[in-house]
Amino acid sequence: MKYLIACLVFSFSIAIHSQSNPNLDLTTLKWRLCLDKKATWANDDLYLTPDITKIQPNQPTDGWEMLQKTGKEITIPATVEEHYWGENGNDFGIDGDYIGVSWFSAQFKANENWKGKRVLLHFESTRLRAEIYVNKKLAGYDLYNGTPFSVDISKYIDYSKENELAVRITDPDGNFEWIDYLNDSWGLKKTLSASHGFGGITGGVSISVKDNSFLEDVFVKNTPEMTKIVIENTLNQPGQGELIAELYENEKNVLLSKSIAVRNTKTSTIEINFPKAKLWSIEHPNLYFVKLKWKGADGSEDTVIKRFGFRWFDVVEVNGDKQFHLNHKRVMLRTSISWGYWPVNGMIPTKELAKKQIQLAKDLGLNMLNFHRGIGQEMILDLADEMGLLYYAEPGGYKTGTTSTFSQEMNRERLRRMIVLFRSHPSLVIYNMINESTRDPEPFEIKDIQLAHSWDETRTITFTSTNFTKKMGYKDVLNPEKIEAPIKLHMLPYNDKPLYKGWWDMHYADGPGVYFDKFYKNPENFHKNSTNKGEIIMWGEDGAIGTPHRLELINQELKGKNLGWDGKAYINQFNAFDAFLTNKGYRKAFPTVDSLTQSLGSVSMYYQGRMIENVRLSNTVDCYVVNGWEGEKIENHSGIVDIYRNPKADPKIVAHYNQPLYVAVKARELVLTQGKKATVDFHIINEKEIKGKHTLAIAVSDSSGEIYKESFAVNITGGTTFGELLKKEISFTVPNKGYVQIDAQLKKGQKNIASGKEKLFVTSLNKELPTVTISDTTKTLTPLLKDIAIISNNVTTVNVQEIKSNVMVTNNFNELFGKQKFPLRQDILRWVNQGNKLVIIGDVEKFAGWLSSKAILDYRGSAPIKRDWYGGNYFVKEDKIFIDLPVNTAFNWEYQCLAGYENNRLGLRIENGESIVGVYADHKEELYSAVVRIPVGRGEIIISSLDLTKAINSNTSASIVAEKILQNMLLN
Repeated sequence: MKYLIACLVFSFSIAIHSQSNPNLDLTTLKWRLCLDKKATWANDDLYLTPDITKIQPNQPTDGWEMLQKTGKEITIPATVEEHYWGENGNDFGIDGDYIGVSWFSAQFKANENWKGKRVLLHFESTRLRAEIYVNKKLAGYDLYNGTPFSVDISKYIDYSKENELAVRITDPDGNFEWIDYLNDSWGLKKTLSASHGFGGITGGVSISVKDNSFLEDVFVKNTPEMTKIVIENTLNQPGQGELIAELYENEKNVLLSKSIAVRNTKTSTIEINFPKAKLWSIEHPNLYFVKLKWKGADGSEDTVIKRFGFRWFDVVEVNGDKQFHLNHKRVMLRTSISWGYWPVNGMIPTKELAKKQIQLAKDLGLNMLNFHRGIGQEMILDLADEMGLLYYAEPGGYKTGTTSTFSQEMNRERLRRMIVLFRSHPSLVIYNMINESTRDPEPFEIKDIQLAHSWDETRTITFTSTNFTKKMGYKDVLNPEKIEAPIKLHMLPYNDKPLYKGWWDMHYADGPGVYFDKFYKNPENFHKNSTNKGEIIMWGEDGAIGTPHRLELINQELKGKNLGWDGKAYINQFNAFDAFLTNKGYRKAFPTVDSLTQSLGSVSMYYQGRMIENVRLSNTVDCYVVNGWEGEKIENHSGIVDIYRNPKADPKIVAHYNQPLYVAVKARELVLTQGKKATVDFHIINEKEIKGKHTLAIAVSDSSGEIYKESFAVNITGGTTFGELLKKEISFTVPNKGYVQIDAQLKKGQKNIASGKEKLFVTSLNKELPTVTISDTTKTLTPLLKDIAIISNNVTTVNVQEIKSNVMVTNNFNELFGKQKFPLRQDILRWVNQGNKLVIIGDVEKFAGWLSSKAILDYRGSAPIKRDWYGGNYFVKEDKIFIDLPVNTAFNWEYQCLAGYENNRLGLRIENGESIVGVYADHKEELYSAVVRIPVGRGEIIISSLDLTKAINSNTSASIVAEKILQNMLLN
């Protein structure tokens, strides 16, 4: 309640609330934090429903005075990790986490007029176990992290002096990544629900003073009759009296008032119908307030203000197609999973960062975000309500309930608290119990979902968002609408029946690394399409492509500030990037670290944008979920924003594909060989109800000017048809190298209604070709060179006397050195030294080791480049090896044949020579090289870890880029 009061937009609501509820905000007090390293806790008994009189109290191991004599002064919310990360002397990775007991303490003065009333101490959230002491007496106990709870401290208050409040926090375990399906442990005694491994007071703290009977909870329930709400009121105990509900939009006047008599009940409802209500929507987040006044027959009074919006979100079937509808209009959800990590303290956003998160989601064109694998903060929902963004919520850790009845009870209560906390927010539209359960629900989970639905019958709740496989019995995971299955368990608004068909939430979390041409083949065959109209289709996690944080912005943000749990890692990474750009000669290509990180970030942004476009033009898919939202310290690097909520590249990249109305121009191949034919299809993305006859005007140009122009009559359906094919198989020849721009205009008469664009890249092989020498008993190089029209002189056992060219290429260490126990081959090095070139494109680690032993290469090992949410990618500067190819950029869609996670990808630590292609690899505090030129006398050696062989042998249109690179290596 403290936060609600603090954040209400209208000042009148604060005054109204204060009239009958004297409050004291303890968040603003001076707090102290001290570590109790000697405290024992691992063998403690744990309580889910504690009886304070039967719990053994604990005092600080060095006495109560240690709370003021040790530690540091802080502000709350706060975590131990925010202030004491690395206290154990090791701050690398997650080793700096503090496990054990800490104390948060403050002093407050009680008001004399509180006497005789109920004094309630409210916590928005803590983690993990919180023992509440008032004046050294145990007053409260809570084990449900991330959720609000209250403690009646009436009998512990001292009105004659300052009251001492001490909160003993025990942090026994926890995770720092996405995993929430493994139980946290409490010593050897208990297993707990999984949660993030931060300990502290993770929300606000306040005091409210109540009469004998008071309003314990108010739930504003939306209904399909959008301007009608039902206000569910819960008293702390059965009571008699009068409840008055007043409806406000602003502080000027009461729009409507209604009262009911309460006759010895705890729960009652008041129905309000306000036909003039302005609906809450993403575009127009109109908000209202209800002020509930309780007047008890015993003289008790209470007032609660609840903010809400008139709106309705449901599943509707239109012509056999199940769809999401907001306010009885179709909405296709585009969202992203947020693991709930934040900078410095780990799990608590500042209001500025929370607002930045909502605004950035809107700037990207998304209309929803997901609280993923963990309970989110009400502050964020408050802002989503105000700014117009939908939300999806999970409690996190629910999957761990199968391990013990203790975990089951803990999960159930955390789910209840989450629902009660969130259920009046108009922005929240869907609950999910478990992320990625790969099993059917247990009987207790079926009961739990029904319980959850009884706590909030106005929203959909699903059992799981998961991966479906053929092993699970699904022959076609894209079109399973005829299968009724327990794992599809869900419940819909105001429907008490558990459903086992009608909802299909499928994950493709593993990322491809980059956008591929294969993701769009033709209007019927493209990635993320579905023809399953009989169910809600959600692609629940898609395309984890790891990219770095905006390290330069973070470095500037952290100057002179507390580094918290993660700041040092980002500073170290920034310094490594900065040094690499200088030391390896990349400053011209990337003048700043930020220019490099944004270039790498654009790869993920582009992929996600194209996938969003795909699901929208399918017109059957109902929700697409980006994997993921915020990057963080350890492994979740697939976020399209960093932990400070900076976009990892220009938001316009994704925003283009989230426009409510545009022409989606879909080339079947983005990378082509000069002189080949391009084929392009044209669709409309239409959420503006454009319909009827229009004209589609197409213009194509390259460096020489316009190369194609034509117009076509098209007919648009509109309505709930959000994606529709306008014109297919438009073909034209690409005569010149470089980029080709395709522009489309949709016109009604002379008026432009919508536009769209596409870009192609065209290159060609060189005509002047060298003769090269190879040693190819494995017969892998000969066909490779033949593919790129290279004449090869194959020498079975390389003898420098037999080399008839000034270029030699090899990909097999053993071929070149045979069975020599100590391979010397000084003759080859002398041959290079005399003005010749050796190109190494395989077995690079072995070759690098050999060259290092000959003091040619300063080689210090290699690092495999991880994939998915770890991620990694290449970046290239201008060089003759990359003539007629994009340079000074990360490897994006133009380099799809090499950048994909399906390729073998390796970074080399080479300190000398000239690095031409660099490598980013997950959260490492270093960058690597992939292509290096080493001058040797009058000659040179080029060593490349790029997977050229696989790329060329893949024989796609995009392979031309790998062929061009290999040609250039041998020619230039």
